[in-house]
Amino acid sequence: MSSPEVRRNIMILSLCVALSASAMSLIFTVAAVIGFSLASDKSLSTLPVACMMIAMMAMTAPSAVIMAKKGRRFGFWMGAAIAMMGAVSGMGAVYYANFWLLCMACACIGAGNAIAMQYRFAAAEAAPAEFRARAISYTMLGGLASAFIGPNLASFARDWFDTVPFLGTFVALIGLQFLLVIAIGQLRLPDMRGHKHPEPARPLKTVMGQPAVIVAIIAGALGYAVMSFVMTATPLAILDCNYAFGDAAFIIQWHVVGMYAPGFFTGNLIKRFGALKVIQAGAILNFVCLAVGLAGQDLMGNFWVSLVLLGVGWNFMFVGATTFLTENYRPSEQARVQAINEFCVFGTVAIASLSAGTIYAGSGWVTLLYSAALPVGMVLLIVATFAIRRRAQAA
Repeated sequence: MSSPEVRRNIMILSLCVALSASAMSLIFTVAAVIGFSLASDKSLSTLPVACMMIAMMAMTAPSAVIMAKKGRRFGFWMGAAIAMMGAVSGMGAVYYANFWLLCMACACIGAGNAIAMQYRFAAAEAAPAEFRARAISYTMLGGLASAFIGPNLASFARDWFDTVPFLGTFVALIGLQFLLVIAIGQLRLPDMRGHKHPEPARPLKTVMGQPAVIVAIIAGALGYAVMSFVMTATPLAILDCNYAFGDAAFIIQWHVVGMYAPGFFTGNLIKRFGALKVIQAGAILNFVCLAVGLAGQDLMGNFWVSLVLLGVGWNFMFVGATTFLTENYRPSEQARVQAINEFCVFGTVAIASLSAGTIYAGSGWVTLLYSAALPVGMVLLIVATFAIRRRAQAA
């Protein structure tokens, strides 16, 4: 059972996830659209999203070091401040119609979000071992609110300033970060600085050489990359089918619902069936998502169903991979392992996000969906092979 203090921290961390995920869903809804309107080379329309992911990758190691020295709360505050700087830069980008300033703005927002992604690890540290999977799942559940806040706010704030479309979007983003700063101030997390762990840290080569750690990182990285790859191009595909921007925002909204609504039960599924089976279930859902997307271009029958399934598949794969990773390193090793994991995840996502624009502009929506099947198949094969070998060794 969890203590009242643990439950309080999980609730506040869930609120922090809600606010930070709202900011990200807001940006994902508009970034490719703004990029398409500002870029002279339309194949670069998703470059702002790729810059966001590259910055997330680059910020993982420094954020881990800063949090190890200054504490989680200081690090989270720093992340919100960096994202706020990105929002201000984004205002300048749309006001002056500067594509490269937009890329810089998205990079700052991505760097801030890299730190926000540590909320799930903070939840794991604050919870007892038997509650850890559910703590991660409940914390990620906060993102469910972002499904309604982010895309709706993007659509609502788009025309706050009649002469400069999307300027209001970045003003709204500043407001979200301000609320996040207040929420972070309410956290009472255990101070892990200088903590002496009963088990000493093993050499990094030994930790990272474990097959279980490698499988967890691959599953998390490819699961996140496929989600970003498809989601980044979705608003462009919807607009090219002559649907309205509000329709694109609606589809992204329900995609985010799919990403975070399973938080009600993913932790219990992992506890009952194990993280590996949940990851495999997520990969299968991604295959179904791609099949539905390839079947047609109806807004509800294809885009809506496909993106909801994509979100649920991401949740199963990402939460499952995160939980499996935390089961295979010692507390004294967490800072280094988490930093390497985040670096691999967001490096892969950056490549996927940039590739989405290039493939969509050059070959179209159908080719993009077929391309996503390869990494999904790789995850399914790798995780299934590892599970079979582990069962054979245990027999």
